[in-house]
Amino acid sequence: MTTEKKEDPTIIVQETPDQEKYELLKEKLWYKQALRENSKTIDHKQVRLNIQADALPSKTFFIMNALAAIIAGYGLLADSAAVVIGAMLVAMMLGPISGIALAFIDNRWILFRTAFTTLVLGVAMIYSIGFMLGLININLPITQEILSRTQPTIMDLMIALAGGAAGAFAAVSPRLSVAVVGVAVATALVPPLVASGILLAHMEWKNAGNAFILALTNIVAIQVSSSLVLWLTGFRRGSDIEVKSTVVEFIKRNFISLLFLLSLTVYLSFNFTHMLNKQLYENKVNADIFEFFNKNNNIIDTIQFDKRQDFTLIRVVIRGDTPPQASDVEKLNELLKADLKKELSIVQVRFIPVEIIEARNSPNLNIKQTEAAKLVKNKN
Repeated sequence: MTTEKKEDPTIIVQETPDQEKYELLKEKLWYKQALRENSKTIDHKQVRLNIQADALPSKTFFIMNALAAIIAGYGLLADSAAVVIGAMLVAMMLGPISGIALAFIDNRWILFRTAFTTLVLGVAMIYSIGFMLGLININLPITQEILSRTQPTIMDLMIALAGGAAGAFAAVSPRLSVAVVGVAVATALVPPLVASGILLAHMEWKNAGNAFILALTNIVAIQVSSSLVLWLTGFRRGSDIEVKSTVVEFIKRNFISLLFLLSLTVYLSFNFTHMLNKQLYENKVNADIFEFFNKNNNIIDTIQFDKRQDFTLIRVVIRGDTPPQASDVEKLNELLKADLKKELSIVQVRFIPVEIIEARNSPNLNIKQTEAAKLVKNKN
């Protein structure tokens, strides 16, 4: 007996003009819902409560920032940018700065004292951890990650202003996470503080001071930009009610911060100009030295600049076959441009002879000038 297999039923749906209209209507409704979600008004009361809560000197604040300082410290000592950035995932330094910004805008001095105390305690704790890590690891060298935070310029100020504005905008926006922006802001605060502490432990006074100036610059810039964003988004309380606050009122309430910001802007602009001129000077001198000595199978190994009281000493290490003469160095000294203080640039050459050892049956493999130049280019 044979049984025939029944075929599965097939449902054929034919699209109609009414169905297309229905799909289009659903898309319009979803679009309007998205617009309503994106245009939610700012809940000023809730934002104020959130900022005030984050500005309190809580146990969580100190624990998380201490852990961030330890991770950042070892990232700096290990010369690992990835570890330094990863440390910021647990940092919480934006809260008290936002509290100070809101206190200035709302004219709330009790909130200012609370937020300022939290900020000072947090900075002191992070700095102390950096100092202790520097003492514990005193034999480790100062890495490039640490030194990169000892030359604050106007660009660091611009970054801090943008970071503070982003943090404040995230705080008042219903759809943005403050934690994500707080990571970026903390990146500008914790590493320079820890770096300054490590440098202080190594008795690098000038570099430690520059790193601390970078952290101070970031704190002031973040506070000012946060105050501006809060003021623009309607946080203008005079006493217990919202009042109309003019630009003059904003400047009056943030006068000290703006004065600090102006002073730091002048100082950092000077630093940036000095660093740029120094880089241009060293690049020009390097090019002249390479052109002058890179011949006769000689290869320039290193060039170092040592600023003295009345001149700049340029130490040049050359490896090769033919040592330069004293007359060559004198001629080069006449060609080099003056340093940033319009003083002499004086070259001192250390020549290291190169001995080529070959097998007796090897062909003649003397290095040519073009090959020497190629070696120099690959080295640099």
